Amino acid sequence: MLSGTIFLKFIKTYFRLLSLTFVVICISGSEVFALDPLGPPTTGLMEGQYEFGIDYSNSTMDLELDGGKYTEWNHTLSSVTSGEAESFTLKDFEANKIYVNFGYGIWDYCDMFLRLGMINAEFGDSIWEAGEEFDNQSDITFCIGSRATFYEEGNLKIGRIIQLSWANLDGRLKSPQWTEDESSDIEIIEIQAAVGPTYTTDNGISFYGGPFLHFIGGDITEKFNDVNLDGDDITAKYTWDIGESSNFGGYFGVQLDDGEYTFLNIEYQCTSGADLYSLSLIYRF
Repeated sequence: MLSGTIFLKFIKTYFRLLSLTFVVICISGSEVFALDPLGPPTTGLMEGQYEFGIDYSNSTMDLELDGGKYTEWNHTLSSVTSGEAESFTLKDFEANKIYVNFGYGIWDYCDMFLRLGMINAEFGDSIWEAGEEFDNQSDITFCIGSRATFYEEGNLKIGRIIQLSWANLDGRLKSPQWTEDESSDIEIIEIQAAVGPTYTTDNGISFYGGPFLHFIGGDITEKFNDVNLDGDDITAKYTWDIGESSNFGGYFGVQLDDGEYTFLNIEYQCTSGADLYSLSLIYRF
């Protein structure tokens, strides 16, 4: 059991870190929400130590698309029109990511990591409501971040994690009602930050988690050729900013230790508009 003094230190440290993280993210700019694996908010590496791992995650979220614009080129009349496109919610954007993870202990209580991998995504008929489906091959994604431990007492640690990731999805939007597929391009830049505890039992099982803030900036561009009601051939381009769906949530994870140098993380994240499940296999040396 923690003494009253240790518990009070825990509470004070925890909320100081949460406030600091909130300020850092707000300064960075309020963009929009998405999900990526986090892992323990505290470092497990000593100075000069390395880790190598493989991460897999599956996330589902709703995205608000706003600030829309369109341009239509009428090839028959040799004219161009443009204007604002209607805002809407893109439902059930599902993403699968596989990362190779590299980490390095800068100091005993701070590390940095780099993830390189592939992303595949899909969503339903939220854009045109024409029974369309998004289809893309796997695209490259990467993530950089840092963990730090600010408090340690016995089996308990408290720390923070901040990470930034980027992905660009180049795919096709298909519908049985269309004669041609629609070109679809999605660019996503994520910022995630969390603070919380990691508690390790005497048999090497660690429990971690806490509240997190999660933001993303990006846009979606749709291009297609069509024939309008007058029979004119047109080429159209529609672009929306990815808007904020939710930016606050909580997460929980379990880390299993084989007693040597290998660890397995099992993690779940949740907000009002998204869920994520992830697995990570890590080797330290």
